Amino acid sequence: MRALSKVAPEWWDYTTLDKSILDAAAKITINDLKKLERPGFKINIFDTLQEFYAAEALEYVKCWQQATAANPAGICGPIGPTEQLPIVAQIVNDLNINLKNCHFWGMDEWIVDGKAADINFPLGFAKADMDLCFNRIRPELRMPKENMHFPTENTEEYTKSYDLARCIIMQGGQGEIKH
Repeated sequence: MRALSKVAPEWWDYTTLDKSILDAAAKITINDLKKLERPGFKINIFDTLQEFYAAEALEYVKCWQQATAANPAGICGPIGPTEQLPIVAQIVNDLNINLKNCHFWGMDEWIVDGKAADINFPLGFAKADMDLCFNRIRPELRMPKENMHFPTENTEEYTKSYDLARCIIMQGGQGEIKH
């Protein structure tokens, strides 16, 4: 039986791992991590949080810079971390990057009473993306609302939205679900 989480008792997390696994993980060096790279799996290591957030923000921008009318493109972003989102908006605004052919897919959303949280839900993930990034982009540079895709209780519609443009990167996320 696994250990009870010290963070959230009903969830699995790092505090539920066997001590021998944690001890072995603590011994891993940067060189050990870099040896895990392989085609299609690059490991980037940053010395500061600021470098990490800047790199995440630049992933958004680099994806969007590849978008054209004939080949729309975008990025799928998780809700956390969020520190990169205002940086994304600042880069787009400062470099005058027009996002009309760009797409964004949100990775997460809350379901409340069987319905996806709407844009006004205070803890909503779409709301956070809008408030921290998209609403900070100058109106003339913003991507069309129909190019912003957030998951809803209608998963078929969200899934089909990936057929509209090339998703270049899916950033992070733990990928855990509680049933």
